[in-house]
Amino acid sequence: MNYESEDPAGPRRPPAGSSRLAGAGSAGPVGEPGARGVGGAGVVGAPGGVVAALAAVATGVLLYLGSGLHTIPALTWLAPIPVFLVAPRLRAWAAGLTAFVGWLLGLANLSRYLLEDLELPVVALAFLLALAAVFAGTVLFFRGLVVRGHRVMAAFAAPALWAALDYLIATLSPHGAFTSLAYTQVEVAPINQIVSLTGPWGLSFLLLFPAAVIAARKLLLIGVLAIVAASTCVYGVVRLHGTPQSEPVKIAVLSAQGADNAGWPNAAGPQIIERYRPLIADAAGAGAKIVLLPEKIVDVRTTDLPRLSQQFQSLAMSNKIELVVGLTVLGDGDHNRALMFHPDGAAPTSYDKHHLIPGMEPYTPGDRLATYDGWGLMICKDLDFPALARQYGKLDTSLLLVPALDFVDDGWLHSRMALLRGIENGIPIARDGSQGRLTLTDANGRIIAETIAPPNGPAVLIGELRPGIDHTVYTAWGDWFAWLCGLVALAGLLLLRSRGGRENIRHGQLRGLPVADLPARDVAGDEAGDHDRPGPAGVAGGREAPARGDGVHRAERGRRGDRAGQPGGVRPMAAGAPDAPRQHRT
Repeated sequence: MNYESEDPAGPRRPPAGSSRLAGAGSAGPVGEPGARGVGGAGVVGAPGGVVAALAAVATGVLLYLGSGLHTIPALTWLAPIPVFLVAPRLRAWAAGLTAFVGWLLGLANLSRYLLEDLELPVVALAFLLALAAVFAGTVLFFRGLVVRGHRVMAAFAAPALWAALDYLIATLSPHGAFTSLAYTQVEVAPINQIVSLTGPWGLSFLLLFPAAVIAARKLLLIGVLAIVAASTCVYGVVRLHGTPQSEPVKIAVLSAQGADNAGWPNAAGPQIIERYRPLIADAAGAGAKIVLLPEKIVDVRTTDLPRLSQQFQSLAMSNKIELVVGLTVLGDGDHNRALMFHPDGAAPTSYDKHHLIPGMEPYTPGDRLATYDGWGLMICKDLDFPALARQYGKLDTSLLLVPALDFVDDGWLHSRMALLRGIENGIPIARDGSQGRLTLTDANGRIIAETIAPPNGPAVLIGELRPGIDHTVYTAWGDWFAWLCGLVALAGLLLLRSRGGRENIRHGQLRGLPVADLPARDVAGDEAGDHDRPGPAGVAGGREAPARGDGVHRAERGRRGDRAGQPGGVRPMAAGAPDAPRQHRT
C-alpha cells in the first residue's frame, strides 16, 4: 500500500528501482526514446538525439536564409522556434548544444564575407562562435525557467535577455550593432517603426518573443502576443503618416570608377577627379542642390589638401551646390575625412570618421560631430553605431549626408543599417555607398530612390528628400528599453536561482517535466513549502540519490511517537481523520 496525497501537485514516491520520477508511459530526456516535455506532449517513437538534430538543422536553415547580407524577413521570425520548442524536453547540455549548433549553422552565411570580402584571418570566425554561444545561453535560460514552472516569466525574460545582450554587444564590439537581427526587418513597415521608441533592441526582443511564447505553451501568452503584435503595427501605421512636410531638396548621389590608394596630385588621383567633373555638372544642370560623392575617393597629403580643396570649392561655387567629398588625408595622424564645400565660398565643413574598420583603417578616429545649416556629416561604418546617430538626433539634425564605400556583397545590408538609424531618430539620410548601394531614405526609413553602384563603372542617383527632424522617443530617452530588458532578465535569473514555485522540479515531474539532470537537493528539497527537507529520495543525473531523512509528510508531523513497534516512530491515525493520508490500492 502506498500513501500519496490526492493533491495533484503533491508528492509521488518512485517505485523501487526507478531511475527517475515520471508519469506512466513517459520517458527520460534526450538519448532516451519518448522524452516527455511540458504539458505531457512526448516525442514518441523517436530518439531524443534525432529530434535535437532536426531542430538544430531547421533553425540553422531558417536563420541562414533569414539573416546575413540578404534576408527573407519572414524566416527570421521562424528561426528560433524549433530549438525553443525542444529545449524543455532535453537535458540542459543537449538543449545548449542544439541551440549552439543550430545558430552557428545559420551564421555560416557570413563566413565567406568575413574571410574573402573583408580578408580577415580565420580567427575572426570566433566572433560567430561567440554569437552562437549567446543564443545557446538564452535558450538555456528559457529552458531553466520553464522546467521550474515559470513559463510566463520564461516567455518574457528570454527575449529580454537576448535584447539586453544585443545592446551589450553593440556597446562593446568594434563593429557596433552590425550583427543585430533587427536589420532583417528593416524593410518591413510598419513593424520597423518600433525602433523610434525602443531603438533596435525593441526589434531584437520581438524577434524572439513569438518563439518563447509558443514554446512556453501558455494560452494566456498567446493573447499577450496578439496584443503586442497589434500594438506594434498600429503604432507603425500612425507614425508612417507623420513625415516632415518641409520643402524638398534635390540631391544627387554619384559614384565613378575609382582605384585603391589613388594619390593626388600624383598617381591616379587627378584622373578620378576628372571623372567626377562632368557628373557633378550634369547633376547641377538637373537641379541638384546637394551633390554627394563616396568615401575615400583619393588620398591626399595634408600639405596638398589646400590645393585640392580649392578645386572642389570651385566646383561647388560654379555649380551653386553643396558638394560633399570623402578623402583620405595623410599626415598628422591620417584621417578618413568628409568635407562639405559651400556655394558661397565659406570654409568647408569637416568631419573625421569616428568608427574605423579594425585592421583595415589605420587612421586617427574623429571625436567631433559636424553640422552645417542643420545638415550633418557621417561616414560609412559610423552608421553601424546607434549611439552616434542619436547624437545627431539630439542636435535636431534635419538631414544626414553620408559618404561610404561598400564591399560589393554587403551593399544591401549596410544601406539598410543606415536606414534604421534614420527611423530611430527621425532623420532623412542620403548615403553614397560606392561599389554597393546609393540610397535616399526619408525620416521614416522609406526608400525614396536607390540604385546599385557597380565596382567598375559610374552610377548616378538623383531624387528629393524633405529635410526635417521627426522627434522620437529613442532620441530623447536613448537605450531605456535595453535597460528595461536587462532588469527583466535579472528578475528571471533571480527566480531561476530561487526555490519557489509549486510547479517546481519535484512537482513538475507529474506533468512530464524533465528532471534527470537536476541536482538532488532541488528534487528532494522543500521547494514548494509542503515538505520538510530532506525528502525521501533525490534524482541526479538520471539516478536515484541516496535517501536522507525520514521522508515523512508534513501532515504526519507532530504525530510522532517513540512507541515500540511503530516504524519510524509514527503513530497511526484513525481512518477518516482530517489530516490522515488517504490510502490508494496498488
